[in-house]
Amino acid sequence: MIGSEGCVNVVTSNMVIKFGLNVVLYPQLYKVSWLNSASINVKERCLVSIQFATYSDEIWSGLVTMDVGHIILGKSWLHD
Repeated sequence: MIGSEGCVNVVTSNMVIKFGLNVVLYPQLYKVSWLNSASINVKERCLVSIQFATYSDEIWSGLVTMDVGHIILGKSWLHD
């Protein structure tokens, strides 16, 4: 997820189920905070393979429970 305030590598629990990704405990618990005081604990992670044209890599992504309604669009919507 990328927003105006930074970025974080996360994957949804639905994606883990759909693609059969292996989940492991995160070495150290951390929180992802939203615009208000709400936050989500990240306790688990999985290795996600990505590929764009000729580039490919594997990245560790934190596992979060969220829906499309939880996606933050950043501040660009303020200017439209």
